[in-house]
Amino acid sequence: MNKRIFCSLILALSFSAFPFQPARAHGEPIIVVEPFVVPLGGQITVTGSEMEPGEVFLITLEGLAGSISLGEVTASGEGEEGGFVAQFTLALDITPGSYTLAATTEDGDSATTDLEITAASENASSAPAEMQEPTGEQHVLDRSKSSIEIIGAVLLIALSVAGGVLLIRSRD
Repeated sequence: MNKRIFCSLILALSFSAFPFQPARAHGEPIIVVEPFVVPLGGQITVTGSEMEPGEVFLITLEGLAGSISLGEVTASGEGEEGGFVAQFTLALDITPGSYTLAATTEDGDSATTDLEITAASENASSAPAEMQEPTGEQHVLDRSKSSIEIIGAVLLIALSVAGGVLLIRSRD
């Protein structure tokens, strides 16, 4: 078999091993929350963009304890670009911690952002973290990857290296 054909097959297999999501014509929905650090009982403003007018989004807080529904919003706008601005007051019985704020449609379209909820106190601030007094508490980021993602990345790298080596050798 010709080496170039073999290399092309290896590269094609490596790219076909990872499914690609179809791109929407107007892009993926985006949400932003302000403030991104809020005390219990505080109010947040959620702004959505890159949405189809008329789409209904369920706004939820996703955390270790499960999902907490905040409400529904409908994107408005003209043409193909829509969005929303909605305010929500956080209940006092939510456990303080790091949450993912999600906006999801019935079709499965979704957008997420991070939200930090602190205990309700007079000292809590909605100012950006760089403007707050340091607490000395360790900040932990969850950057874990599933074993499928790790194996897939290693496989893609190995196939790419093998294809590159074969292409280099075929020049000789």
